[in-house]
Amino acid sequence: MPHDQEDPARREAMSGPSATGFDQGFSAAGTSAGLRRVWELAAPDLPPEVQPFSFVSAALLRHVARALRLSPGQTLADLGCGRGGPGLWLARETGVSLVGVDFSPVAIDQATRRAALFGVTAKARFVVGDLTGTALPDAQADAAVSIDAFHFAADPAAAAAEARRILRPAGRLVLTNWQPKVPGDARLPARLRIDWPQLLRGAGFGDVGVEAQPEWHDLYCRVYRVAIDLGDPRDDSGLARLQDEARRRLPEAGLTRRVVVTATAP
Repeated sequence: MPHDQEDPARREAMSGPSATGFDQGFSAAGTSAGLRRVWELAAPDLPPEVQPFSFVSAALLRHVARALRLSPGQTLADLGCGRGGPGLWLARETGVSLVGVDFSPVAIDQATRRAALFGVTAKARFVVGDLTGTALPDAQADAAVSIDAFHFAADPAAAAAEARRILRPAGRLVLTNWQPKVPGDARLPARLRIDWPQLLRGAGFGDVGVEAQPEWHDLYCRVYRVAIDLGDPRDDSGLARLQDEARRRLPEAGLTRRVVVTATAP
């Protein structure tokens, strides 16, 4: 699902989007038959209960799980968890406890209710918080993940510092996002021009890596194309929002690479 739920004015200031805007998007997604159809067509291998608000496939989630290096009984923090699907999938597959953080109360409510779909209700909790201020204790998590969310932080450097704060020593941070093919490409909005290695090293992380695979980017574009091909959304506001986003983002999709970024807390 969309990584950009702002209004059509496309506010590009790094103050970031509002929780209210995402509340509206999550509410629409929760009842959208059109969005479910998009995922059935674009990523048929994805377990239907994931219902992502991001651009993930089963293969990408498996890659993220390996990169996190989790062991059963550990704790995973999902930063910008949205409706919870990818984080809940990771918790189920790896046997860890999950704490999800998002600034949208609607998302937190949906994620809490959806934990039952994954059979991890007793091991998952979700709290309202910001990427730059999660309110989680120091060294709370053995690992942290952020699926297509970190670039929405009002202050990405502060969000990176917050991620480091909540991680235990040697904890892993894994995020999915985008990186410009041309560094600093002014044709892209500021949040898609972030230099991830520089940002994370500046927050004290080490062992920073960036990986791109063509199929990850192909899925990103395919979700948009499938949404548009479904045609008139009628009264399906979730599908309508994704179609609007697709028309804005597809023209610039060739300027970016879909990436998985990994880093280790010292």
